[in-house]
Amino acid sequence: MRDSLEAAANAAKFVADRLGRKPEVALILGSGLGEFAETLSDANVLNTKDVPHYPPSTVPGHAGRLVAGVLRGNDRQSGSLLVFQGRTHFYESGRLDDVLFPARLALALGVTTLFVTNAAGGISRSLRPGDLMLIRDTINLTFLRVPVPPDARRTGPPDICHPHLRQAITESAAREKIPLKEGVYCWVKGPSYETAAEIDMLATIGGDAVGMSTVPELLLAAHSGVRTAGISLISNFATGRGGGILSHEEVTQTASRVTATFVRLLTSTLLSLTSRPA
Repeated sequence: MRDSLEAAANAAKFVADRLGRKPEVALILGSGLGEFAETLSDANVLNTKDVPHYPPSTVPGHAGRLVAGVLRGNDRQSGSLLVFQGRTHFYESGRLDDVLFPARLALALGVTTLFVTNAAGGISRSLRPGDLMLIRDTINLTFLRVPVPPDARRTGPPDICHPHLRQAITESAAREKIPLKEGVYCWVKGPSYETAAEIDMLATIGGDAVGMSTVPELLLAAHSGVRTAGISLISNFATGRGGGILSHEEVTQTASRVTATFVRLLTSTLLSLTSRPA
């Protein structure tokens, strides 16, 4: 873990020297949701392959870029943002340190707020492809232990949906007239999609959506004292919940269809949290 922290610190110095601004908020964007980064003003862009120690992402829909900038709208401007366009999943390298690298980098840069998004399969009968779900709680079915700061090991689980962020997101959804669901996100290793029997099991233990990311980043940041929130785009019915054969193409197609709504929700939320006169 010490080597991982040193690597993140080295990467943070590299990023800070080139971006020229200290981010207040970081966003890790999931499959097909990277278009939000294109809405930033005064943007500085880094390819993650140029950042020391940064793990590569091999999955379509994960661009592998860091974008720093601000949002502007209605004569208001957000605080400084750092957007991670894509992530590395555990199944790509088999290393949890690779999965956690973006979150560790964000922490090393001093962010106070972290949003994590993903594309997920809908387990709950109330969820349909295209829905946005605020992550109320999580289930870790990878059985991997997420490393946390030593002083956090004897405390209860952190609130991975910070009350202030929950309020900002739900109020923004209401203001923008965007339907927003809430639910429990199950983290599995992947890369194969789950069987129908496994989905029935996840439903029995309280899961509403399932995916292959997000939980470790939220837990690490929340245990480190950063305000966190996660949003899932329900990109497909989980196995046995709808017809057809699941594919990553379906995930990215749904994300493309819902991108404008997703961008509107994030923009409204971030402007309400950090805005100042433009």
